[in-house]
Amino acid sequence: MTVDIPLSGMILAYILFFLVFGLSQINRLRITKDLIFSTVRMTLQLIMVGWVLVYIFEWESPIIITGIFLVMVFFGAWTTMERSGVAFFQIFLSLLGSLLLGTGFVLLFFLLFIVGVTPWYDPQFFIPLAGMIIGNSMNGSTLAVERFFNGVREKKLEIETKAALGANAKEASLEIFKQSYKAALLPTLSSMTGMGIVFLPGMMTGQILGGTPPLVAIKYQITIMLAILASVALSSFLVLFLERRFLFSPLDLPRYHLFKNKLGK
Repeated sequence: MTVDIPLSGMILAYILFFLVFGLSQINRLRITKDLIFSTVRMTLQLIMVGWVLVYIFEWESPIIITGIFLVMVFFGAWTTMERSGVAFFQIFLSLLGSLLLGTGFVLLFFLLFIVGVTPWYDPQFFIPLAGMIIGNSMNGSTLAVERFFNGVREKKLEIETKAALGANAKEASLEIFKQSYKAALLPTLSSMTGMGIVFLPGMMTGQILGGTPPLVAIKYQITIMLAILASVALSSFLVLFLERRFLFSPLDLPRYHLFKNKLGK
């Protein structure tokens, strides 16, 4: 049985916001604008999305659902580029292609073979799953892009030495690649490690609150976490592979003009 939250309950929930607001004021954290902006934006965005989803769930058109997925990936790639601080058009294209391939493959595999949804573009399954998979892949890709860029910047002399000894770009940046890839995967792995014992994940909790039997909710949570892990791993690997090709010249040396603000070149 699903228990609806009345409007009065929604209003009371904002008491928790004022608790955080009061603590920030007492401790002079200077995040008043951020708190208000984030809360108001979250509220408005979710209300708008809720109304949009009502209509989307009625359409059930593969063209419309695919278009929504492409829009989600596009803004996901743009947001990831901005969050990483590595703002180059080529990086955006790398992120766009990596997220599209990584999340798209895992999402379709999950819908077709794991859950067996018919049709595969059923918006009730497609949209929420796409959001979870893309969101987590964004986080992993952000770490991958940022760590690799800064790794190449900081280990410039080491890379030059390896190149002078005959190493190509792949060999010279191998350790940076591995460290960046590991950093991209760690948040997902840490989350998986704590599930069940330390905390109950949001998807599982939401299903149980919605009346789904716990064992069914657990099966969904396990499979979606494996899907998220695969998507993060695939998207992060692809974007690192493309980022390395962009940051290194045909002579297997870093393209120093890309680092001119940080390398002094």
